[in-house]
Amino acid sequence: MKQTLTLLAILFLAFSCGKDTDFSDKVQSTIPEQVQLVFPEENEVCTTGIIISDTESEVAFDWTDATNTSIYRVTLTNLNSSQQDTFEATESNLPIRLLRGTPYSWKVTTILENSEETTDSDTEFFYNAGDGVTNYIPFPASEPSPENGASYSSAVTAVNFSWVGSDLDNDIISYDFYFGLTMEPELLEADLESNILNNVVVNSGNRYYWQVVTKDELGNQSTSDLFYFDVN
Repeated sequence: MKQTLTLLAILFLAFSCGKDTDFSDKVQSTIPEQVQLVFPEENEVCTTGIIISDTESEVAFDWTDATNTSIYRVTLTNLNSSQQDTFEATESNLPIRLLRGTPYSWKVTTILENSEETTDSDTEFFYNAGDGVTNYIPFPASEPSPENGASYSSAVTAVNFSWVGSDLDNDIISYDFYFGLTMEPELLEADLESNILNNVVVNSGNRYYWQVVTKDELGNQSTSDLFYFDVN
C-alpha cells in the first residue's frame, strides 16, 4: 500500500511540474518580439520617396518581421513641432506622408491581439529631405547615461553623465545641460564642448531630472527628451 501511495505521489509531482513548464512556455510565447528599424536609416537624410507636393512626400517605412505579433504600431514625432502621430500595419512596412525638410523620430511597437503585452523598438532619428536645405538642425541628444529610469543606491554621492549628439552637418559646437528635482530642470552647465559631464553631486532619497540642448554653428538647436533617475 505504501509503495502504491509513493508511486502516486511521484506521478502527481511529475504531472504538476509538467503543467508549470507548459504554462511558462505559453506565457513566454505571448510576448511580441522587438523589431529592428530598417528604413529610413538612422541619423541620415531620407531622399527616397514620392513627392506629393511642395510640402509633402510619401516615404515607405520598413522594419524587420516579428514573431508573436498581430499589429505593428508606428509612432512618428515631428521634432520641429513635437507633434506625434501613430499608424498601424499588419505587415512590416508602411507608406507614410511626411512634411518635407523636416526632422523626425520614429519607433515601432509590436502588439499581440487579445494580450496586454507590447514591445517597443529603439527610437531612431532621420531628416526627410526638402528643397533648398543648406543647414540641418541637430538631432536631439540620445543614448543617455545614466539610462532613463535608472536607480542608484544611497551610497552614491555623485553621478557621471554622457549622451550622443549628432548633426547631418557635423557642426555641433556645444551643449547646455539642465538638471534638477523638478520636471522643468534648471540650467546647470552652459556651452559644454563635450558630451560628458562628470561628478554631478546628488543626495539620497531624491528623483533627479535632466535634459540636454544641442547647439550648432548657425544657432540651430534641439532639446532631448526629459530623462530621470532615482537615488534610493
